[in-house]
Amino acid sequence: MMILALLAQKGGCGKSTLARALAVAALQEQRRTVLVDADPQETVVKWARRRTFPAPTVVAVEGRSLADVLDQVESARPDLVIIDTPPHLRAVVSVAAARANAALLPCRPTPEDLEALGDTADLVRDRPAGIVFNGVPAKGGALTLARAGVAALNLPCAPVAVIERVSHPYASAEGLTVLEREPGSKAAAEITDLWAWVRDSLLAAPERIKIPA
Repeated sequence: MMILALLAQKGGCGKSTLARALAVAALQEQRRTVLVDADPQETVVKWARRRTFPAPTVVAVEGRSLADVLDQVESARPDLVIIDTPPHLRAVVSVAAARANAALLPCRPTPEDLEALGDTADLVRDRPAGIVFNGVPAKGGALTLARAGVAALNLPCAPVAVIERVSHPYASAEGLTVLEREPGSKAAAEITDLWAWVRDSLLAAPERIKIPA
């Protein structure tokens, strides 16, 4: 069993959208997948209520400790657990980072998001982690500038960026992801490529050895 945490201490970066999409991508490879919604807004839980399919399994933290919820989920031995973390609640984000085998840090290509990324990156120095740029404008040089802006963090960036497209909110409104609603679209291709990178570069990587200070 592997645990992937989506981490960002700034809101609005699209963690929930990516968590859902990656969970469905894993399901399409026949991986038993659980989504843990650790955000008090319960965006993933509400999406699951709109969804007509029983999978992926969605578990809300609902006032419990994230550690206890993960213990319960792990006892069922799914293939993959994806944690959608809240912004601002550093204690919850820290637990998710500590329990995860790998971490994905979504980031919009804005100065505010880039400035907030450093604190999150510090939480994942001892395990495989990478940055994905999400909600990227289809035109302009924002992505090039953003990649340059995170170079000092010494974390790999996903080779695919997720472009800001209306396909994602349309799919969400139906309890779906773009992989299901528009499987042949550019939006779906981006998610497929992102999942392949997460699977092969982060989840397949050996956990980094902690070096004593």
